[in-house]
Amino acid sequence: MSSEQSRPAHEGVVPLPPAGTPDAPDDASAVLRADGLGMRTHVGWVFRHVDLRADAGEVVEVRGSGGTGRSMLLLTLAGRARPSVGTLRVLGHDLPRGSRAVRRRSAVARLDRVIGPEEHHTVRMTFRERARWERVHPPGSDGLGYRVDEVRELTGLVADPDVHVEGLPAVQRTLLAVALAALPRPELLVLDDLDDGLPPDEQALVWEALTRVADADGCVVLASTAGDPRTPAPDDPPRTVLELHPTHVEES
Repeated sequence: MSSEQSRPAHEGVVPLPPAGTPDAPDDASAVLRADGLGMRTHVGWVFRHVDLRADAGEVVEVRGSGGTGRSMLLLTLAGRARPSVGTLRVLGHDLPRGSRAVRRRSAVARLDRVIGPEEHHTVRMTFRERARWERVHPPGSDGLGYRVDEVRELTGLVADPDVHVEGLPAVQRTLLAVALAALPRPELLVLDDLDDGLPPDEQALVWEALTRVADADGCVVLASTAGDPRTPAPDDPPRTVLELHPTHVEES
């Protein structure tokens, strides 16, 4: 699953140079480094041939159609699933041995409709529950994490605190997921299916929010899309693209 694209890169989207090329990022500074990464189950390959470098403050789009393993790849990069082959180093830890340490320093905003804000909670309740889980104090009295007003401004979340999550527009639900994950100021944040149910202009709002989160604390952000890219606007924030291809999970 090389990041080399079969089409020219659009303006505002930066393809990842293959490892070993002159333009590849310096490994010494990489927060995340994957080489030949793959996962195989009894039914076959989930993903494989993944090479990736990401530096602090970098935003990476993991782009692939259904069946290319993008959700499991995000879990693996965040230390929540074990690869079968290849090497993976994240936040200074070799995985899977250092998975626990990586999990403490990373956050999953939403993943495959399994991880995400509780739909029957109000926005206020979701922040309260996430803060309790992460052991941060959103009022900021102890200096840990963001205050709720800070993370709302950072992500562009405008949802009424007393509205239930299930009643929010799709883009606000996505921004809420990002805000909750960013609350404890993680060093790595992942978001699955960024483009799910969102038109191009609303996808742009989420990319902008993720870029601000990455810029604020040098967080590495990884977000997956379904592989049907829109044409970015000239003022879109730049991001790296890792392209996943169905042929990479077919048996050789």
